[in-house]
Amino acid sequence: MRLTLIHPCIGRKPGQKYIRTWQMEALPAATLAGLTPRDVEVRFYDDRMEQIPFDEATDLVAISVETYTAKRAYQIASEYRRRKIPVVMGGFHATLCPDEVARHAEAVVCGEAEQLWPRVIDDARHGRLEKFYRQIGRALLADLKPDRSVFRGKRYLPIGLVEAGRGCHFKCDFCAVQTVFNSTQTRRPIDAIIAELAPLKHDRKLFFFVDDNITSNLAEAKEFFRALIPLGIRWVSQSSINAAPDEEFLELLKRSGCQGVLIGFESLNPANLKAMNKSFNT
Repeated sequence: MRLTLIHPCIGRKPGQKYIRTWQMEALPAATLAGLTPRDVEVRFYDDRMEQIPFDEATDLVAISVETYTAKRAYQIASEYRRRKIPVVMGGFHATLCPDEVARHAEAVVCGEAEQLWPRVIDDARHGRLEKFYRQIGRALLADLKPDRSVFRGKRYLPIGLVEAGRGCHFKCDFCAVQTVFNSTQTRRPIDAIIAELAPLKHDRKLFFFVDDNITSNLAEAKEFFRALIPLGIRWVSQSSINAAPDEEFLELLKRSGCQGVLIGFESLNPANLKAMNKSFNT
């Protein structure tokens, strides 16, 4: 069986061949490749950086869809479907708007891939794809092993994207993360993360932990930062501001190699923050 993974870009202007903005690894593709049985031939094309060979023979196309890439994802899906190649779509947009996405794909994965992807592949092999695959509960991340071999030859920036945890405990009304994950977070075992980082650190100048909120559980975050110290890496991530008053936390950030964290900053008005269920920012 042949599987083609596609990471869509935001869109293309007429006559423009590449869009190189945010030329970082497409981690969802490596995650899916790592979940795919070894006897499946996997190819990956990053629409931000290269032309997609629509006429290349394949048996199944998988596209990860965010809201801001949905229009382009639908264009790509249309090219494959008119060639009679089945398309499966997943990701946040597919999870939140499954009926819309279903108009552009043979199958829609609603939720995390770890629990559903093996069944999707098996159904595709036997020509019995279901319209919807819906996750029950949260996926366990203990065995998460991204296959970065799909990145060979892509000329990405020397920034390694690594997932230490997924989800967030907070209940901010405007945030898609709490809607998809029901205000829960799952984390990978620290030993597994360190094992993933160790062979990558020699050719990555920086790591980006793509967690929705790396400090959602502050005690677990501190334990993780302590484990990072011996590696001597430089890293960035995303965090909530509730951890800022904790002096031990700030010291561990520095010692573990943190170069910066992205913090959501929506309003200076306490009433607005309360209305968004984000009063911990005040």
